[in-house]
Formats: sequence, C-alpha cells, structure tokens
Amino acid sequence: MANHLTTIILPVKDEHHPTLVKLLYDLERYGYQTIVVDDGSTELVTGSDIRFDPPGRGYGAALKAGIDQATTDLIATMDGDGQHTAWDVKRLEDFFLYFCNSYDGQSHQLDMVIGDRRLRERGRRWVGRKVLNFVASLFAWRWIPDLNSGLRIFRRSVVTGYQPILCNGFSFTTSLTLSMLTDGYHVDWLPIKVHPRRQGHSKVRPWRDGWVTLKTILLIGIALRTRKLRMFMRPVISRLRVWLRGSR
Repeated sequence: MANHLTTIILPVKDEHHPTLVKLLYDLERYGYQTIVVDDGSTELVTGSDIRFDPPGRGYGAALKAGIDQATTDLIATMDGDGQHTAWDVKRLEDFFLYFCNSYDGQSHQLDMVIGDRRLRERGRRWVGRKVLNFVASLFAWRWIPDLNSGLRIFRRSVVTGYQPILCNGFSFTTSLTLSMLTDGYHVDWLPIKVHPRRQGHSKVRPWRDGWVTLKTILLIGIALRTRKLRMFMRPVISRLRVWLRGSR
C-alpha cells in the first residue's frame, strides 16, 4: 500500500549501486515515495529523479532540491550509502505520528524527530562531535543528543521557511537542527542503529567540515538569539542617525 504521508529524500553521489538498489527496494516495500537527488555521480544513478549538472553543489543543496519537489508535508531524509535502513525510517515515522495523535485527549505537536546514532567510535572524531553538540546545546538551551544525524523526519511547511539560511554542504542538518530548536519548535530524538558502509568511503572531511560546522553553529546561534534585540535596536539606531544628521 502506498504511503502518501511521507516523502523520502536520498542525496547520492557515487554510491555503491547494489546498496542503493536494495535500499530503494526496501523503501518501496513500505510504500514510500522517494526522491533520489544525484549530485553529479560519475555514472548514471538508477532511479535518480534529480541530477545536478554541473555537479558538486553539495549535500544540503541536494536535500533542498528534494524538499522543493516533494508534495507531502512530512519529509524524511536518509543517506543512500546503506548506513540507514527503511525499517528505521518506519520507526521514526511511527513515533512521529503516534506522538501527534491525541491518544490522551490532548493535542500534541512534533515538528521534527531525529535518529540518535549510538556510535561506538572514539578518538578525535568522537571528541569533535561532542564539542560541536555541546556548543550547539548552549545556543539551543537544551542538550542535543545528536546534532547532525542524516536520518530524520520533519514538517516541510516548517523547514521551507528556513531554506535561505540552511547550508548547501554537510552542515545542512546542523543548521536545521539549531534553527528549529532556537525558535522553539518541538524536536525529539529516537535511537537508531547505524550500519557500517559496505563499499566506498565517507565524503566528510573531519577537520574542514568540522570547522565549517562550528562556524555555522556560531553564526546561526548568535543571529537567532539576538534577533529580537536587533529588531528592537533598529528603529533606535535609525532615530539616532536622523538626530545626528540634524545636529550637524
């Protein structure tokens, strides 16, 4: 039976062909609509709905293109490299829908649920991830278990309003999470299992992308947390400028 509630967006670039085919088959079994966005793979990707030319626009740009094309209000994003499963997508969707139903006679609202990866990695990447989570949590005013997991479900109607400030690169998920939490949207997490890659290697470059993520956290966090102050000060500064011009 077709699932007309949620659209799955898969950004891909040079992914292992059998892995992607199996993932699309598993999603089809659950009846999901899928939008595969190819950021310029060297070979044509089977089942791709959008292909960037010229390539290399970025992970976030691929997700934005998929969001623009989707017709459902619920959007799920996941990686196409086999680390995420259709079963976990279904778990997140079930959690989202169950939470929003009035099962206790009250109206509930959930705007995004994120897959909380229980990673066993240690070393510099683990430390860097924890540092980024901590800094983002300071701006969000709550602890963020997983800042930039690629597996999540959110409301399209909410996210489209943030499109101009969301990053085109790997920091898309970071900027989205921090923006929604800072503005008071209801975000929750659900534990998921991340499977090891069967082929290829991660396109994330820890030092470069980590630094970009930190800058993104600082820029968005400061901008959103000072927004009301800046709105209050804008007319004051305008009047001060007029007064200074008149006093010359």
